[in-house]
Amino acid sequence: MKKSNYSTTILWGILIFLVTAGLLNAYLLTNHVYHLAKDVKGHREDYMSPTLPDPGKTAAINRAENGVKVLTGIYLDRIEEVDIKQSKWTYEFYLWFKWQPSAIDLLGEKHEKFQNELPFNIVNGEIISADLIEKQIDREKNTGYIQYQVKAKTTQFFDVRLFPIDEHYLIVPIEHKWLDRGDVLFIPDTLESKLSSRVMIPGYTITKSIKLIEKAHAYQSARGNPKFSATDKENFSQFRAGIKINKNGLSDILKLFLINFIAVIVTFIAPFSPDPSRYTVGAIFTTAGANYVLSSKLPASHVFTFAEIMNTYCSIVIIIMMALLAIIPAVIMKDGKSEKIEKRLNNAIMTSMFILFMITTALLNWAVLS
Repeated sequence: MKKSNYSTTILWGILIFLVTAGLLNAYLLTNHVYHLAKDVKGHREDYMSPTLPDPGKTAAINRAENGVKVLTGIYLDRIEEVDIKQSKWTYEFYLWFKWQPSAIDLLGEKHEKFQNELPFNIVNGEIISADLIEKQIDREKNTGYIQYQVKAKTTQFFDVRLFPIDEHYLIVPIEHKWLDRGDVLFIPDTLESKLSSRVMIPGYTITKSIKLIEKAHAYQSARGNPKFSATDKENFSQFRAGIKINKNGLSDILKLFLINFIAVIVTFIAPFSPDPSRYTVGAIFTTAGANYVLSSKLPASHVFTFAEIMNTYCSIVIIIMMALLAIIPAVIMKDGKSEKIEKRLNNAIMTSMFILFMITTALLNWAVLS
């Protein structure tokens, strides 16, 4: 086989393989990210659904429970800290209960062991301080009202699979400490519950409304209580207040991946320089550095986040370009000269790589933003 036929065949093979593999990769990655985003959104909304069980958590027992209705409200006054990496957030709020004292001993006044106890707790959290602000018990009118000012810290799993396109509910989960759902049923005070206009979180946009639900929360164990069987589960009425926070979309993608995109563009410019290897090696080290910075911002996770997918994709594109810049000149210059068709195929390969990179990047960002 003549040299020109040999090199042309190889170049055509490289071009066809790259276009086919690139289009297939674009489809598979986009499909994966699209369904990932759909799954993340579904899980997020399930946590604030009054009827659906929390994803991966113990489902409540479906039984008739006639607990006394207690009107429960919240005024979120301040968010001190949100630490996505450490999966926790600290906040201050006002909490109140309205009830009929003749129907239920909400505060445990008739039980000596409960008289000095707070009647509520924060699930998966810690009450740092709780001050009694006001207490009104009118036996004649059969009305009770009590208000607390609370500072708390909650450990909350944040689903970061779409990072940096973060959108989360900051959830305040409140339960009665000793009365289960058969005794008390928290009814959200949707009229008076508010989110303070002073609440701000750097780097996030806050939806200026608060979502309230009552949700049955089951425990897997009777915790050794001899009154219950070993297989019995207790349902507790959980009052949940959810505040939705999110990043700013495309601008956050550009800020996080700008250095990676520049590194890839530099790789495509490398063929026009006398020493392409200097540019490609610099580009691969740049993406490695960007990946190190990215890992420092994310909590430990067993799944690939969107940011890691993008970073890995950029790294693979740079490695492929390094391989092409090493192989193609060797094929073309095998006999010391290049044919016109060889130059055209070389240009077609480089152009195809660039177009595939742009198309795949655009599709991935569309999938995660949509």
